[in-house]
Amino acid sequence: MLNPKVLYSAGLCLLMLLPAALLIVSLSSVPHAEAQGISLADNDLAARFAPVLHFTSGEKFYPTSVDYIISSSAVKQRNQGSLLPTIIDPAPTPSTLGQYTSSSNLFLDNKLGSLDAIAADYASKAKSTGYYAYVHILRSSSPTVIEYWLFYAYNNGPMNDHQGDIEVIQVFLDSSGDPQQVLLSQHGSGENAAWGNVEKIDTHPVVYVAQGSHANYFRPYQGKFGLENDVVGSDGITIMPSDLKMLILGEKGIRPVDQSWLDFPGRWGYWGTDDEVVRGLAGPLGVVFNQDGIRWANPTNYLRGTLTVDANYFTLAWVAANILLIFVAYTVIRGAWKAVAIVRLRKNGSLMMGKFLKSRGGVGLMLGITAIAITLAALSMPWYSITASSETGPLAKQQPVELMSINGVNGLQINMFLGSDSESSSGYRSLLSTQIPFAILIGAGIVLLILDVIGVKSGKSIGKKFLIGAITSLLPFIIIYIFIASLPSFMPLASQLTGVQNIPTQAVQTIQTVASNPVSGTAQQTFPTVGVTTLTWGFGLGAYMLIIAAMLRIIAGLTMLRTPELRGESPPTPTAPQAQPTQTQPSAVQTSPVTEASKEVAAGRYCHNCGNRLRSSAKFCPECGSDQV
Repeated sequence: MLNPKVLYSAGLCLLMLLPAALLIVSLSSVPHAEAQGISLADNDLAARFAPVLHFTSGEKFYPTSVDYIISSSAVKQRNQGSLLPTIIDPAPTPSTLGQYTSSSNLFLDNKLGSLDAIAADYASKAKSTGYYAYVHILRSSSPTVIEYWLFYAYNNGPMNDHQGDIEVIQVFLDSSGDPQQVLLSQHGSGENAAWGNVEKIDTHPVVYVAQGSHANYFRPYQGKFGLENDVVGSDGITIMPSDLKMLILGEKGIRPVDQSWLDFPGRWGYWGTDDEVVRGLAGPLGVVFNQDGIRWANPTNYLRGTLTVDANYFTLAWVAANILLIFVAYTVIRGAWKAVAIVRLRKNGSLMMGKFLKSRGGVGLMLGITAIAITLAALSMPWYSITASSETGPLAKQQPVELMSINGVNGLQINMFLGSDSESSSGYRSLLSTQIPFAILIGAGIVLLILDVIGVKSGKSIGKKFLIGAITSLLPFIIIYIFIASLPSFMPLASQLTGVQNIPTQAVQTIQTVASNPVSGTAQQTFPTVGVTTLTWGFGLGAYMLIIAAMLRIIAGLTMLRTPELRGESPPTPTAPQAQPTQTQPSAVQTSPVTEASKEVAAGRYCHNCGNRLRSSAKFCPECGSDQV
């Protein structure tokens, strides 16, 4: 029989060893431990620089788990042409997805299909699923790079509309472990900034995620300039680093089984027929294969191909985002100043507009008003456009695709078919956009001009303003002509910023053809995927309306310059009453009243009502009887 004291001692030892045993068990069960080739220090490093993500109030999708995307999809194989895809696996899992590596024509197809259905399903599961960031730390390169990969269930941005979306935020560290640069993915390319130019909360870079497209930006006022073509802001959900569930991704050969999805070479979203690919309905490639693997395995090369932004760029972006507000403020201040002046003239009875309209200036003003009406109508009309329509190939029955458009409401937008390669979710890519509301700018100028007409003081001054307005009406036409003629010189920059190292020869030849005759033209070119395509380009109705408006303004201005001064005709010099001569009054005194009266008229004033010249001592106008003198 065992001694009770021995049993008590043994039990006490077991109780003391139990915490240590639990610790050993818990460490051995961590999925991303040293046994999986991942350092425990990686978790600390990932948490230290995890981003703060700001979204707009209109966002429908947030960074989610690969488990949610995979479990919502079926693995399918894309067939060439218009054939329907073949179902390979109706219910893949993160652990089994990586076994499908025999074909590059595979893709995940969300079983719900439509945007509305996917959005509704995600909204019902987002809270329970949570927010995820998949972290890849590349220590083999110099510098060390931390990659935060973000998965979205859908991309409903302004350019492409497709299932699945994958973006990345990369933090570059120096040899001491200090952050040096941050790179944000955008539309197949990206932009980078030095650590000092990045907004931060402690050690966490602040990132503004564009609505729908999920392109990443450094400032909330970006998205309105250059390659940017997004709605960006911070009026929606903010995901803090503590809200992110971060999972460390392992390297090939030593990663856990539940990360086999990294080996899947297909697209993470529907990838159907050729015409659907061209129309932007193809999902992105996975993180390892994204942009031919450069983002994952060689981020330094990816960094070199992106745009470097700094404080000067951010200032320019702020001006582009707030130019409307700035111009409206300027217009309101200047308009208020002019309105006050008009009120004063009205109070003093000095408004000349009625007299101006009765003179030759009225004819010029009518021409000017006609020009203004034509200008306003031209703002919503197309100023310039380039369209493409395929006579053969998958887009033969589709509506013409607009590659470029310029008008007074939406500004400038340039897209170009650059091929459905691995760097793009579709064949079309945004090359340039400026979302400056020309309509507001021109409209504000017209309002100020109308105030000038109401408070007109001189036909010459108002005539000069109409002539200046004619020049501004012609500027859009001139600027567009120069821009189109210079398009070939933008191709190297477009290649660098879009990440497309080799722009298709067909695209280069087409741009050169357009630039050689900017006014208008038609040309045929054979493109990959879409086949024989007819391009049509030229100035639109709006541009020619601006030219007509400018010509009318010139005629109106010249007419107003010839308008006589807005002064009343000088009346005959009144004869002063003759004083009866007396014997004691010298002759010099007899002529004195006439001389003084003449001086009063010569140095007199003008009637505020009719413009009649008055004596300096007049109490009322002898011409019209007005006492407004």
